[in-house]
Amino acid sequence: MKRIPTLVFLLAIFSLTQCAGDKAGKPASNSDSLAQQPVYDLDSILAAGEIVVATIRGADTYTAFDDTVIGMHYALADSFARHLGVRLRMEVAADTAAFYALAQSDSIDVFALWLTPHAADSLHLTPAAPRDSLTRTSWAVRHGAKQLAQALHEWSSPELRDSVEARLFRFIRQRGMVRKHEQPPYISLEKDILSIYDAHFKAAAKTVGWDWHLVGALCYEESGFDPNAVSGAGARGLMQVMEHTAAEYGVTDFFEPRQNVEVAARHLKDIVAEFSDIPDRYERIKFVVAAYNCGGGHIRDAQALCRRDGGDPRSWQQVSRYCLLLSQPEGYRDPIVKSGMMIGEETVMHVIKVMRRWEQYVGHLPTAVPSYPGGDGAPADTTAAHAPSREERAAAARPHAQPAKARPNRFTQGTHILGPNDPRLLRVQGDTSR
Repeated sequence: MKRIPTLVFLLAIFSLTQCAGDKAGKPASNSDSLAQQPVYDLDSILAAGEIVVATIRGADTYTAFDDTVIGMHYALADSFARHLGVRLRMEVAADTAAFYALAQSDSIDVFALWLTPHAADSLHLTPAAPRDSLTRTSWAVRHGAKQLAQALHEWSSPELRDSVEARLFRFIRQRGMVRKHEQPPYISLEKDILSIYDAHFKAAAKTVGWDWHLVGALCYEESGFDPNAVSGAGARGLMQVMEHTAAEYGVTDFFEPRQNVEVAARHLKDIVAEFSDIPDRYERIKFVVAAYNCGGGHIRDAQALCRRDGGDPRSWQQVSRYCLLLSQPEGYRDPIVKSGMMIGEETVMHVIKVMRRWEQYVGHLPTAVPSYPGGDGAPADTTAAHAPSREERAAAARPHAQPAKARPNRFTQGTHILGPNDPRLLRVQGDTSR
């Protein structure tokens, strides 16, 4: 056996020790280790019978309502899993930072979020279908997952996305439908009685800083004064309160009328504060009613689109047009939209109905709304703006009705009955404010 010279042997040992020391002192990066691992591609997914898709929590991605999950990216991921015939497991990140952290693990197959090519490359991912031509973004898979990328490409199409969006749109609309038994919109306008829940409305008005008739108008358009009303989304009671909203305010028995209205009042007060950047109180009421109906995020999206186009984001008339646009792909796919699609027509009509109902209850609305004790709404001091009489409110509720002709009887002999517009009657009435 030939001996290795001692010097050569020592040099070899030193070289191996130095290399080992370098590796120990400088561990391989996570991305390097992922690159060295075998690629978990489509064949492995099919063999396991499960695909793992990561997204971020949000209205347009993945949102849980009670026992139902909705979201465009979730719906597309579910469609792809069904196409492959495997189970879908969603990994939902709370925010962007958490989503990026998921990209550093090897447990995710598909990244279902609109990523720019630069963002995908920075995460060591490969862009894949589906793609959004408007924003030039796409989903992504891991480098080397060529079979999976090809399967996504073959599955995805603009028609498929339109179909998924249409189903999601119908689902959201159905969830917004309210099962209710409507009561009359008022008991007596002459006596200023809207419903048997007026005491609750008046208490809520003090919390929100609104005219109590406005609270009543909102309640009627939400539930028709039916305390047992339930929507497909799980909203319940007079003011259609969601369970998670009631939980935020520490209320459990939110089906009970008084507590239901109380939770709604506290929620409305928070929305009023959220939209304190709307300087005009009358305009702010419209924004608050809209946000109560569909969520403040959608209204902020509509404002952002309005601002982008040079409009006034503090004008409900202008912003409402963009609420309608958020029902269309060219609207909710815009990069500045954060909360996804909305049924804009329903929200816009809801605001119109509430404002009309309020006007019916009080006779007419002032063009400028003075400060109401506690905050916004109709004037409490009737000298600040004309407050209609009960008779005027009753007449406003019957704008096309003809005055009834007085029928003489034994009690009216020798009595002259004055019509409602008779000057003599107006002189006698004087101040008609409440």
